[in-house]
Amino acid sequence: MQLGQGRRTAYGAMPNPAKGPDPQMRTYDNSYSRFIAWVKVILPLAALGLLSTLFLFSRGSDGLQNLPYAQSELEQLAQEQGFRAPQYATVTPDGTAISLEADRAVPNAADTGQGQAQNLRGRLDFTDGGFAAITSAQGVIDSDQTTAHLSGNVEIETSQGYVIMTQELDTALNAVRLSTDTPVDIQSPMGNLTAGGLDLRPDENDPNSYVLVFNQGVKLIYDPQTSGDER
Repeated sequence: MQLGQGRRTAYGAMPNPAKGPDPQMRTYDNSYSRFIAWVKVILPLAALGLLSTLFLFSRGSDGLQNLPYAQSELEQLAQEQGFRAPQYATVTPDGTAISLEADRAVPNAADTGQGQAQNLRGRLDFTDGGFAAITSAQGVIDSDQTTAHLSGNVEIETSQGYVIMTQELDTALNAVRLSTDTPVDIQSPMGNLTAGGLDLRPDENDPNSYVLVFNQGVKLIYDPQTSGDER
């Protein structure tokens, strides 16, 4: 019976600690470390590249160059706080479409609800197909009162063939209402008229119709149209 000789284990050979870590594990650790090191360098560089691209795009498309204003107009707008080509449009309860536009408008420093406008053009489109086109050299638009005071070569042209000229005209912006107390000259199908004022307002007997009244000394110069053969 031999004791202590060559007993074999069923578990196989045990690794020798003196030989150090596995070479494959060491290769994996080195590759992973190099990857992390490169990521720490590449990501900041990529971020800087994106930022520089954004700055290049923002500098390349200057917003001021795309505005439809010249430099002199921008300086003037900054000083006067003006608006170019303002427009207003609405529809009254009876269906009449009202529109008003101007070449330019400047707010009133003393009253923010008012603005001085230049070269105004207004229009009333009635439900029956008729219209009234209005022009003036200037005017004051009051947004709080929803009115406009037109002045300077005011002209009204209607689809019925009337051409009315005066120097001042008050108009509502939310209803069909025109009035003036200044002298008016009227060219109409029946002849030429002069009056001290006019008033366009809804007909009391028919809310869907309007009455144009000339007042304060109306004079008519009748110019009948000739008919038949001329002799």
